[in-house]
Amino acid sequence: MTAPHFPSNLPADQQRDPSGVAYGQSYQPTWAQAAPMEEPGISWGRYIAALKRYKWLILLVILAGSGIGFGVTQFMTPAYQTTGTIWISVDSPNRGTITGPITGDPIVTPGAWADLIKSSSIMDNVVRKYSLYLWPEYARDSSVFAGFQPRAGLRGGSYVLKTDASNSKYTLSTKEGIVVESGVSGDSVGRKQGFAWKPSAAVLGPSRVIPFTVVNPRAISAGLMARVDVTLPQNSQFLKLTLAGTDAQRTAMILNGVMREFVATAGDLKRRNLAEESRTLSDQLDTASRALHSAETSLEGFRKNTITLPSEAMMGAPATGVAAAANGSNDPMVGNYFGQKAQYETVQHDIGMLQNILRDPSNITPDAFIGIPSAQSSLALQAALQDLSKREAALRAARESYTDEHRIVQDLRLSVQTLRTQTLPQVIQTLITDLQGRSTDLNRQMASASTELRNIPPRTIELMRLQRDVMSRSSLYSMLQQRYAETRLAEAGAVADVSILDTAVAPTAPTKNTAPTILLLALVVSFGASVGLALLLDHTDPRLRYPEQVTRELGLSILGAVPTIKRSRAGDPDPEEAAQVIESFRTIRMAITNQYDASGTAMLTVSSPGAGDGKSLVCSNLALSFAEAGYRTVLVDGDTRRGQLHAMFGANRRPGLLDLLGGDAPFEAVLRPTTHERLTLIPCGTRRHRGPELLHSQAMSQFIAELRRRYDVVVVDSPPLGAGVDPFVLAAATQNMLIVLRTGATDRKMAESKLKLLDRLPVRMLGAVLNDIRAQGEYKYYSYLYGYTTSEDDDLPRSSPQVGELTGRI
Repeated sequence: MTAPHFPSNLPADQQRDPSGVAYGQSYQPTWAQAAPMEEPGISWGRYIAALKRYKWLILLVILAGSGIGFGVTQFMTPAYQTTGTIWISVDSPNRGTITGPITGDPIVTPGAWADLIKSSSIMDNVVRKYSLYLWPEYARDSSVFAGFQPRAGLRGGSYVLKTDASNSKYTLSTKEGIVVESGVSGDSVGRKQGFAWKPSAAVLGPSRVIPFTVVNPRAISAGLMARVDVTLPQNSQFLKLTLAGTDAQRTAMILNGVMREFVATAGDLKRRNLAEESRTLSDQLDTASRALHSAETSLEGFRKNTITLPSEAMMGAPATGVAAAANGSNDPMVGNYFGQKAQYETVQHDIGMLQNILRDPSNITPDAFIGIPSAQSSLALQAALQDLSKREAALRAARESYTDEHRIVQDLRLSVQTLRTQTLPQVIQTLITDLQGRSTDLNRQMASASTELRNIPPRTIELMRLQRDVMSRSSLYSMLQQRYAETRLAEAGAVADVSILDTAVAPTAPTKNTAPTILLLALVVSFGASVGLALLLDHTDPRLRYPEQVTRELGLSILGAVPTIKRSRAGDPDPEEAAQVIESFRTIRMAITNQYDASGTAMLTVSSPGAGDGKSLVCSNLALSFAEAGYRTVLVDGDTRRGQLHAMFGANRRPGLLDLLGGDAPFEAVLRPTTHERLTLIPCGTRRHRGPELLHSQAMSQFIAELRRRYDVVVVDSPPLGAGVDPFVLAAATQNMLIVLRTGATDRKMAESKLKLLDRLPVRMLGAVLNDIRAQGEYKYYSYLYGYTTSEDDDLPRSSPQVGELTGRI
């Protein structure tokens, strides 16, 4: 029976052959027929949509990161920094002047104060004075540790002291519970651990648990050295000390202790230096006293031995010659000759003594030059010897406080060695050179006068030499006696060269608190990580999410988009939402209609990459939309594996397509009328294992030809592309395919791979229909205006379902 023919509303275009491809057109593969690719750019809408989709994940990551940051801040303690200033005196000493009291020389150079203040002698005293090596866990237990002192072999660690209920015994154990000592309350505690501690039983109390920590004092000193920052600007007299800690009051107390200990140590070092200088001067004064006594004894003995010997005066000689010289004659020649002779011998004597000293630098001592008048009169040599004495005294004083490896001791030892091996030899050699020149001049002068004074007795010259020796030794003795008295006065009134100018004050607010920074950093990092994670998940998401993935990645043009229908609480669809669905299928129908001419039948196969994409929904509503437009439409359920179109329209499944192809039913028996007069349904029929083979048989070609002859539009619902060969066979039979893609569900990779198989088949890809979209974000322009739905008057009869009413039947 021939179905009634309705006028076709398709526009007349090119002539078509029965295959549906227009004459004059060559077949093009799917990718060539796809919409032109747009230039890729930054898809801000996609990023925003991804952030909205993963908003709860972003919130969770931000909360977790902020929680971690807050937890970290609980272990961070604020740092308090306090400072103090020490004034350094650089005044030169005022010995023997009327400008001020007699003081000593500075013990160290200004640059060495920083080394002194960070020395272990100062830090050890501070650590012991304030018991920085002992940390009771509870402040209430501080009184128990009164008198606690570390001994040699101290074993640091965390300990717990416990007393029994009767307060008769105690137990000392480690924090891990290992008992290291037990004894009677009131006895010494921790002797094996290096504790000098004997708390009384009354202080301990019964059933007491006292946890505490002990650290080696030298380790604390080393840490304190590293924490104390010392700054001394160039050409400045102000030494600035800075210390940071977690307890403001304790930090200020420690820094003030360091400054007080530094001032006390500097004063003690100066007093010891002056005491050592006094002892050195005392020794030199004794040596000078003995030398003077020896010179006076020699002069006295010479006069006694020569008092009875004849002289020029006794022999009646004129008052020239020896007698004149001895008696102080005013004859200039005689006086000059004997004076030059005495000077010449003295110079030669001094040169010999100086050369002997110069041969062995170890003999260079202040005592070695006592019997050398030229050395006593040389200002440069005396200044160098005085400098040597001071530095040797300072070196001995420093060795009483420091080891030989300390920087102060090494600097002093190097300066003493430099004076002995370089400076003093150079000064002595210069003096020898000057004396040799002087000796040459005196020898030349004496040669001219020797003829007249040849007979002057040597004893007169010896007498004069002895007299000069007594005078020089007496002058040296007086000078040493004066210096010794000045040093004793300086020692008696010695004050430190440093004093505290500004004491350390406990700060009222922390100078460094990283908690807000850590919280802000945790918030920023967690936000960045959450955004990055959301974008990463969006990038790696295999499901279809955005229209650009259809056009750019899959190379398909979008014919339309079917929105999600929101239902009321009663389960009925919202009329406005249903109107959106109706308009979407009208748009799809229009896009498909314009791809065919009016002379032939529009045949297309509808499929999807996977199950659950909504292809059957699109098929049924698209076929109904064509029927509504006046087209003779047949809907074929080609999903011979799981087709359910018969249930949607309330028809019997058998006989159907497979029954017809297998020759078990005639063509008219498989046609099922629907509630719409222009829409006919052909169900899938009896399911068979040979279903794919039947679809590819000659009977299928005859079936398609018959449908083309009878109907204007043929819509074939096929299995998913991933189900098997069925969709490809059906697409080749109709030579046109429509792909249904469901946002948030369709696997893009599988869709891409299946679409590549269609390139090798004579199939024209009409485009894609996006199913189950939400009109927001990237899809906000795929919706229609609300309030412009079509309606009918109530008096008009309605005999067929409307498009969109089948959405709830799948």
